[in-house]
Amino acid sequence: MTQSDNKPGWPPHGLTGWLVRWTLPGQGLPLDANGRMRVGVLQGSVSMAVNLGLFLVKAVLGLLLGSLALLADAVHSLSDVGSSLIVVLGFIWARKPRDSRHPFGHGRVELVTALVLAVLLIVLAVEFFRMGISRVIDPRVIEVPWWVIVTVVATMGVKQWIAIFAHRLAVATGSTALKADYWHHLADVLSTGLVVLALLASRWGWAAVDGWAALGVGGFILYTGFTTARHAIDPLLGEAPSRAEVTRIQQAGAAVSGVRGVHDLIMHKYGVDQVISLHIEVDADRSALELHDIAEQVEQAVEQAMGGKAIVHVDPIDRTHPQYEEAAGVMAAAVANHTQLTGYHDLRVQGSGDRLSLSVDVVTAMGTLESDYPVIERNVEERIRAGLKRVKHIEVTVETGYHEV
Repeated sequence: MTQSDNKPGWPPHGLTGWLVRWTLPGQGLPLDANGRMRVGVLQGSVSMAVNLGLFLVKAVLGLLLGSLALLADAVHSLSDVGSSLIVVLGFIWARKPRDSRHPFGHGRVELVTALVLAVLLIVLAVEFFRMGISRVIDPRVIEVPWWVIVTVVATMGVKQWIAIFAHRLAVATGSTALKADYWHHLADVLSTGLVVLALLASRWGWAAVDGWAALGVGGFILYTGFTTARHAIDPLLGEAPSRAEVTRIQQAGAAVSGVRGVHDLIMHKYGVDQVISLHIEVDADRSALELHDIAEQVEQAVEQAMGGKAIVHVDPIDRTHPQYEEAAGVMAAAVANHTQLTGYHDLRVQGSGDRLSLSVDVVTAMGTLESDYPVIERNVEERIRAGLKRVKHIEVTVETGYHEV
């Protein structure tokens, strides 16, 4: 990978850039699997070291002053040490070789680590709420020297650098776990800002602000926890490919000579690895060897465009039938006028005269219930009969859509 292949701003400058170049000498983007693992371990290790130092500073100052907000912020920094350790272990575990029980590798461990981090954040937020309410009800006057406030502000600067560091590496790797860690660090910056306000308020005699600041810290962490959990749960449940990904796959497949259509696209993601399956329509008059070659060319084109593994199923379609174009027009109108359908494929017309038979697969929109399928099937059949008077036999198959159109 040459330097010209890098994205703008990569490798980054300053201390971040030095750490990246030291970890990955001469490597650009996109990072390979080993590069992603090393970057993840780098980010987690640096974060652990810095947050351990911040925890010690905040804990000592919080104990000396008796500030609940500052002690809560210290615990927040300590939780960052644990979460970064989870990130490191997640990246190392994700690169374990495939085995008989996990034939697609362990890439989704990154998502599991992000989910564990989210749970820790939510539990921590609830504890902050409990302690903050107690301090609001029973406020305590705190004597805060100026040098303490300056020290806490300085920790915000250090934490901001760690957040930027995590964000740059998350963008480079596309890692959900690193992105979660970035939001965790950013929440810590904001929560420490509330602590600074509480310390200033204490100097002015507003003792209850310390408890309110602890509640504010809990609110930041709770929001971050739920956001992180949602971003981790979606891919674990089977997140649909984005419209941009669908377009890239369809364009890659359609660009291969002989392909007349692409449908039934499904994507399974396993960290950086992914498996893509799709169906292609081709002319039925081609030989089996030709169809095999076309399928392999589509697989190669999709893999080059998206990475991962592509699996292609071939659907031969006879478009030479005299009534095919008329049937295609009827189907296009039927789908366009049906709110629960997004498309059709595998349209086949056979026979002649009054013995025409037609079969077709129609694709439902996201959110369509399977209990609606029989009604949709009958509705489509009625529209076909209305448009093609001579059709004797009609077979309509209703399929689930796996991505937005």
